Amino acid sequence: MTLASQVKEYLTKGALTKAHPLLVSWLQHEPNNPQAWGFLAELNLLAGDKSKALKIISKALSLAPSLPISLQLAKTALLAGDHQQCENILKDLTLSTAHQASAIELDLAANLWLRLNQPYRALSLFEQAYSLDDLNANISLNYAICLKMSGKIQDAEQLFESVIKQQPLSELAHLSLAELKADKSYTIPIALEKALEKKPQSQYLNHAKALYLEAYKDYEAAWHSFKLSKGTAAQNVQFDANAHQQFCLNRIQSSNSEKLDAFLTNTSKTFNQAVAPIFIVGMPRSGTSLLEQLLATQPQLKALGELSFLPQILNIKSGFYKQTELTLSDTPELLLKQYTQILSQDNKQANLRQNNIRGIDKQPFNLYFVDVILKLFPNTKIIWLVRNKFDACVGNFRQTYQVNSPFHHYSFDWQHINACYDDFMKLGTHWQQTFSESFMRVDYENLVSEPHSQLADLFKFLNIEVEGDPLEFHQHNYFSATASKLQIRKPLNTRSINKFKGIYTA
Repeated sequence: MTLASQVKEYLTKGALTKAHPLLVSWLQHEPNNPQAWGFLAELNLLAGDKSKALKIISKALSLAPSLPISLQLAKTALLAGDHQQCENILKDLTLSTAHQASAIELDLAANLWLRLNQPYRALSLFEQAYSLDDLNANISLNYAICLKMSGKIQDAEQLFESVIKQQPLSELAHLSLAELKADKSYTIPIALEKALEKKPQSQYLNHAKALYLEAYKDYEAAWHSFKLSKGTAAQNVQFDANAHQQFCLNRIQSSNSEKLDAFLTNTSKTFNQAVAPIFIVGMPRSGTSLLEQLLATQPQLKALGELSFLPQILNIKSGFYKQTELTLSDTPELLLKQYTQILSQDNKQANLRQNNIRGIDKQPFNLYFVDVILKLFPNTKIIWLVRNKFDACVGNFRQTYQVNSPFHHYSFDWQHINACYDDFMKLGTHWQQTFSESFMRVDYENLVSEPHSQLADLFKFLNIEVEGDPLEFHQHNYFSATASKLQIRKPLNTRSINKFKGIYTA
């Protein structure tokens, strides 16, 4: 095993104390080796020192790293919170060496562009990677997922089917295909049944089966499969409903660390007051994606999806709700600067404020941080989406979330989902009463039943004069990475109101 392979293995396993002396020795013998510096940056990131990791990345970049090493440096920079550094590296690679890149390297670059909220750059690179190696199932899967996000449903279906033929146990491919085809099928695919025989506890495979069962109205069996899917994931998370309730009560009291309070106080005195983004918050599956697309029909507004900057600034990690107060990351100024740039830029990187265009961040869990948002961006407007409890809770139970998401641990147990809904309602009601001029509640049922009057009130709240018909949102073919990627491509309707009432009794 080479030294590089050994270090990489230790880092993958989290054995930092074993990797560190090897890296020190390596750099003593080869002080200008960019790969060794790259590994050292990754080690510091894993150790929690993002600031030091970013300094080491700059050192590595000064040593003219190869394409594979540059891509790893871009990935480390992104994970450390320096989105601009990651983007700069990727742009340099695109301009100078993209034609030399392998399919795997193009695939990695595409994934990074996707994380940077630049989906069309990502789609182009995924397509290039696939054209170079259409037999690589992982590359095909990533390309298919991106096609699905971009609304190219038929192409995505064909690719998912191809991946399943190559890798019959590909759980994500089975789930992704079910999301697209279940409502058009009348039987569970044989390939899925065979995969479940080999992986009967699989979260994704059981969820896929539930979607097919639901499509042909075997609701009892569908709910059972949803429960199997959730139960498997629940074993890997330890959600504490009581701690979450207390966290929300602490948020009502705006419990922040001294460091965070000092940062917010300083920012409110010095920050550019012209930035006036829009935030859409609320429990997932409450209509936040729908509202984002309705608003984004207006040329003054730009849909940015669910951004991760604010959670990164606040150092949100798994189990964050067990803390008594919000804390601060070790690179808040850098993150806030880049967050502000994103909120005031479009995909062409032009300054949107010159045209009075405002970015929309629809990260639903920003509901936790409304007081922080208003200190960072005093001129912002925040819209809280509320859906009736049963529909919202069933929607969360029917949705599969990744277990490594710091926000979604509540979603793997029906009782926890219901408890969190109550917590969100108390917290949102508090923000509404406290910040009434900047915070507006919108009920999903009213939005889809009476869209004209609801949208009129919304645009008045946002101080925007409407151009065109917002109800034509589904014609715009937006890119969406959310759970609502299929629904937002259909005209506005009321079919989701009480859709499962009397069907699922939980």
